[in-house]
Amino acid sequence: MSYEFILGGENTPRIKLYIACSLDGYIAREDGSIDWLTEYDNNPETDYGYSEFYASISTVLMGRKTYEQVLGFGDWPYAEKKTYVFTGQKEPLLREKNVEFVSGNVGEFTRQLKENTDKDIWLVGGSQLIRAFLEEDLVDDMIVFIVPIILGGGIPLFDRIGKEIKLKMTNTERYKSGLLRMEYNLKPT
Repeated sequence: MSYEFILGGENTPRIKLYIACSLDGYIAREDGSIDWLTEYDNNPETDYGYSEFYASISTVLMGRKTYEQVLGFGDWPYAEKKTYVFTGQKEPLLREKNVEFVSGNVGEFTRQLKENTDKDIWLVGGSQLIRAFLEEDLVDDMIVFIVPIILGGGIPLFDRIGKEIKLKMTNTERYKSGLLRMEYNLKPT
């Protein structure tokens, strides 16, 4: 399968997993709910670096379940970014602005995308897509927010990856809200 893109700049973009999880490592409840994160939205003190991060990316990657969940939040938040939704289905429910559905080889598609994109790429999730990206050594950096809550079960951030992955911590930041931001590098810059 071949994918074509508009040729980007000379800098090699980095694929960044930017995500929040509970202290016990879950990104959502069993039913996919992320209601436990809402108290951290629209914080008047900080946006936890989101605006700066969002400005640094040109592309958003997510799985179909995550896409359908984001559709349920109201207005499509990534309208000005190119978004690729990985799915095994023929066509998900709804197509938003700048969204393209991908159902090929994750590694092949992503390597070509990375070669032809000039800004960083955000790997949003979910768990199955994160596992595929880690198995294919496609993640360059991780920015993980630890939320001070123990869910006791749910959808794990790292679900049976099947291999050891060494990380280099590059930064940590603690917020008054109790959130902890941890940044890791998986590949040298």
